[in-house]
Formats: sequence, structure tokens, C-alpha cells
Amino acid sequence: MTQSLPFRIPPVANSPDKIQLARLSYVHASHPDLDKFSVFAADFGFLVEAKDNDNIYFRGYGKDKCCYVASKSTDGEKHFNGAAFIAKTERDFNKTCQLPGASKVEQNPAGCGGGSRVTLSSPSGTIMHVVWGAEERPAPVKPESSTEIHKGGFNTALQKTRKGEFQRFKLGPAMVHKLGHYGYVTTMFDEDVAFYTQNFNFIPSDVLYEEKNGQEIDALTFMHLDQGSEYSDHHTLFLNRAPPSFDRGSSNDKHRVHHCSFEVEDFDTQLLGHEYLVTKGYTPIWGVGRHIYGSQIFDYWKDPSGFAIEHYADGDLVNVDNPTGREKSDGPASMYIWGPVRPDGGVAS
Repeated sequence: MTQSLPFRIPPVANSPDKIQLARLSYVHASHPDLDKFSVFAADFGFLVEAKDNDNIYFRGYGKDKCCYVASKSTDGEKHFNGAAFIAKTERDFNKTCQLPGASKVEQNPAGCGGGSRVTLSSPSGTIMHVVWGAEERPAPVKPESSTEIHKGGFNTALQKTRKGEFQRFKLGPAMVHKLGHYGYVTTMFDEDVAFYTQNFNFIPSDVLYEEKNGQEIDALTFMHLDQGSEYSDHHTLFLNRAPPSFDRGSSNDKHRVHHCSFEVEDFDTQLLGHEYLVTKGYTPIWGVGRHIYGSQIFDYWKDPSGFAIEHYADGDLVNVDNPTGREKSDGPASMYIWGPVRPDGGVAS
């Protein structure tokens, strides 16, 4: 179903013929030193759901049993092994199994809730898993926190909702709620966009383009999972066209993971978690700041293996009534409205 596009994403709409995905569930990465990553993961705000063999299943306090699978690398190198999505219905899962190149159905890891899983790859080799029948955790009724002692409402200039009570916090990990999004830099941008948008209910929320030789060339797209009138996160997946200087690495890959991002409760939680990581000796890549597209408050870190990983809070929601935005890229300035200057080379893993 995929095809090469002429540098510009065509109008994209959802349809019943497409496979409907309900949400993003977990990412999977292999680490040369799993013990070192496990220490970082606890400081970052993950909780351990389960362990088996050389795998650790980390969770947030959301309904997914797992939001990050960390495995011990078998070759001493780091590897990003894709992300898993929950199919909306069993019929959608079965349709996924019929796509060209789909793997045989296998068991979804018990640490991720079990059920069935099928694996696919895009034209550039980006990996995605689609899951059906996974067990869920009870939906949270309040956020889990390691930083909150007492928290009341916000007092704004004109509305004072907190009276006679005090905000009290402490440093600690910014407890993760869920996996929010992830993305790739890809040398097959047009083909990968077509793969995700033609086969699944991915819809571009915003597209940034560059002008070259009088031609508009789409360089970056933030895509959400269309749920009709129901609101969903501004982006679940983003794709970035690889620049001419793209480093393919020793494996000559056609893509590279950029980062994965995890939601936390609010600005206080994020800042306290940020300071906590600093006290533990970690150095942020970028942040704290606020993005333009998606509006998230962000801070980025490098984990011990070298993967870029982000906390975010206060992200945008969109639905079918939000048309795709299209703006000319202003380089790094397009990525944030406030915060420290983005480092040279960006934040990609």
C-alpha cells in the first residue's frame, strides 16, 4: 500500500478500511549494561512491573502493564526495537496480520500484559508491534507521586482557589504516567509516512516544510491516532526527514530513533524530577522548556546507553475537527517557544 511521494504529504483522512489503533503502549530497547539502565530508570520515574531472563518490564501508573521493555544487549551495542500499539478491535489485529511483511503471530510478553502480538517494519526498517488481548492495570484515579507532600489548587492572578493551605513538595523521581510518543529520523521519509498513514489511523497534526530551489519539501510531521470525535494526544509518532549529512552508522541503517517521551503529571512534578536527576549526577541534553507543536513542557536526557528520553507535561489534544497544520520550518526555533537554546545537533539518540 506504500508509495513514494513527491516531497509533500498529501491530505490524509481516516477510513474504515484502515487498521484502527487505540493507543501507544510500550517501547522496547536493548542496553549493553542493563543494571546501569535500571538505576537510571528508577531515577527517571519508572517502576518495575516484572523481570524475566534478561528483560525488565518498566511501567508507569497508567493502565498499560508496561511502558518500557529493557533487554540486555546480545552484542554489546544499544538497539531500539520499536514500539507496540494496542489494536482497537480483534478485527483490526487480524487485518494487521494480513499486511505484507507481517510476522507470524507471537505471544506478547507477560510483563506487558500478555495477549498476542504481530510485528511489522516500514520501508526504512522502523519496527512496530500491534497487540491484542493484553491485560490492563486498573485505570488510575489519581497520579502516583514521589515528590508531593501536599498539593492544593493553583492561585492565579485573578482566581485564588487555594486558601489557608500550602504547597509542599520534595525532590524525587518524576513518576511516569504513560508512554506518550516516539519518533525517527529516516532517509525514506515519504515512504515511511505513506506506510503509517495509508495502513493505519495515523493523521498528521502538524507538518513542517523547508523551501529548496523554490520547492516545498516536508521535513517533519507530528502524527496522532485519529479516534474521530474523541480527543487523543497531538502526536504519538513523529518522523523527521534525514538531512544529507545523515550518519547511517556502522550498520548502514536507513533510520535512527530520535527519542521516546513519557508523560508526567504537571510542571511541578517535572521540575522536581529534573532537579532530582541533576542531584543524581545526570546532565540534561535540553530543557526545561516548552515546545510549540504539541505545547508540551519538556526536558530531555541521555540514558546510560545513549538513547534520548524525555519527560513531558501539559500536552495538546486533537480530534477530527482539528485540520492538519502546515508551517515553514524555522530550524531549531520551530521546536520551542521558551527554554534554553537547543544544543547543536539536536537531541537525537
